[in-house]
Amino acid sequence: MNILITVSVIVLVLAIGFLTYTMRNHLKKWQQILTALSLLFLTFFEFFRLGNVPGLFGDEAYAMYDSWAIAHYGVDRHLMHNAVYSLTSGGQSVLYEHLTVPLMKAFGMNVTAFRFPMALLTTISVIVLIYALYRNKINSNVIAGVAFTMSTAQWLLMYCHWAMDCSVIVPMFILTIDFILLGLAGKKYHLYIGFILMALLAYCYIGAWIALPFMYIFTLLFLKKKEKISKKDIIALVIISLIILVPILSYTAVQFFGLPAFKFLWFSVAPLPATRAANSLISFKGNVLNTIISNIIAGLSTLATGAVNNNTSSYTSIPNYQLFYLINFIFLIYAIVKIWKNRKQNSDSINYLIGVSLTMLPIITLAQSGFWHWPTVYILTSLWSGIGLGLFFENSSHKAFKILILGLLLIETGLFTGYYFGNYTHDEIKANQLGGYSIDVKQSKHFINELKKLKVDTYYGMPFFNESYMGCLIPTNPQNLNDLDGKWQSNLPNTIQTGSAAYIVPADQVNNYPNLQSLPSKEMEVNYVKYVVFYNQNNN
Repeated sequence: MNILITVSVIVLVLAIGFLTYTMRNHLKKWQQILTALSLLFLTFFEFFRLGNVPGLFGDEAYAMYDSWAIAHYGVDRHLMHNAVYSLTSGGQSVLYEHLTVPLMKAFGMNVTAFRFPMALLTTISVIVLIYALYRNKINSNVIAGVAFTMSTAQWLLMYCHWAMDCSVIVPMFILTIDFILLGLAGKKYHLYIGFILMALLAYCYIGAWIALPFMYIFTLLFLKKKEKISKKDIIALVIISLIILVPILSYTAVQFFGLPAFKFLWFSVAPLPATRAANSLISFKGNVLNTIISNIIAGLSTLATGAVNNNTSSYTSIPNYQLFYLINFIFLIYAIVKIWKNRKQNSDSINYLIGVSLTMLPIITLAQSGFWHWPTVYILTSLWSGIGLGLFFENSSHKAFKILILGLLLIETGLFTGYYFGNYTHDEIKANQLGGYSIDVKQSKHFINELKKLKVDTYYGMPFFNESYMGCLIPTNPQNLNDLDGKWQSNLPNTIQTGSAAYIVPADQVNNYPNLQSLPSKEMEVNYVKYVVFYNQNNN
């Protein structure tokens, strides 16, 4: 795996070098340097300590096990062959887990291997974005600004260091925009690739569905108006998109229109017992207009502070780095004002970005604000912040002020990076461990190996959320997962059970289990939490 990462990084570095060399007649020397260093920073950030930082998140573990199970047994944990939409964890999109199947086949249950495509796609998407802006002859200051902002966006760097089922929407959405922009610059086949990617977005994250039809229709109409596609192209693009969407449309019919579960070609289509829609959408009870307004205000607040619902989310932003978000928010507003004032001079590419941004209104109004539910919105706002930064660079005055602003952003990025690869994983795991939502895989495997040495039949009080983690920590045939859950249980009884067993008690809760204290015990630690393990090897 290390060889694959090394080769990938070398190829990406060469691509960045070639790109900046290609743009040498369009960018000034300082713009070339800033663009190259920004893209290099993104590359090394995304691949550095990929398997260790951050901790393995519960939803990530679900998808990794399903990918591994498909690679080795042809079915996921629910014994479904090529599920169109996974039944796992209240429903998960499947594109990413299928992308990782070859890596799970080659490298086994390996966190680095599972996260590798996310890092690769994210880096490629931003590099191609810069190339697409160059091909559209976008102002050189704007290119440098976008390269810097997209490469240092803290939420994006964190979001794409995980490999959640929904995280893949970020690079896929950026790549969709990339190829549409490349198509605007001349080559029609780029437009076809862009529409294929746009259709695939339906398999990335269900939360984007409410905006995708508007984005799709707008893009068709925009390209037709600009005479980039003909009526025949529209027919061809619609047919191609429908073919790609047949499986997900089949799932929609089963989930929402009562059709029975069925197999379609090589796909399995089954309804979810319950969906996560309530966790993603705003409440439609009471005064909906007030709810929408409050949601939009909360989303703008997140843009300006990095805090989600008045509480900084450790998954997508880190406290103490709000200055970075505030500066970028100011540049977002600056870009909107400048673009509006000069709207008659806007290029086709800028007008397209404006239109795509407007198609995100359904998400802004109906989806709960926050980095998890608004990823496509925050991609576009980060892009506009970069445009604003570039337009700020273009201003011929206030050179010292420009250096100050860029210096502040660089300092914030440096401090953020140092903490993220330093203490972040420890703090994040410790804060979430007893909730069972984030673990250190290496520590957890060692913990299980030590428990196995007790040679008992059942383990009670496992400090992991069994359904998501145990299949990853003890790779098991999906047909035998129930046996695994029976042996390693999360519940912790107060009394000694029949048969040989171990009882894993948090050290600070030992006094709550007086009936276990007659048993032999040993102290253990996992995920920065200490435990006392009482065990009974007597089968009577």
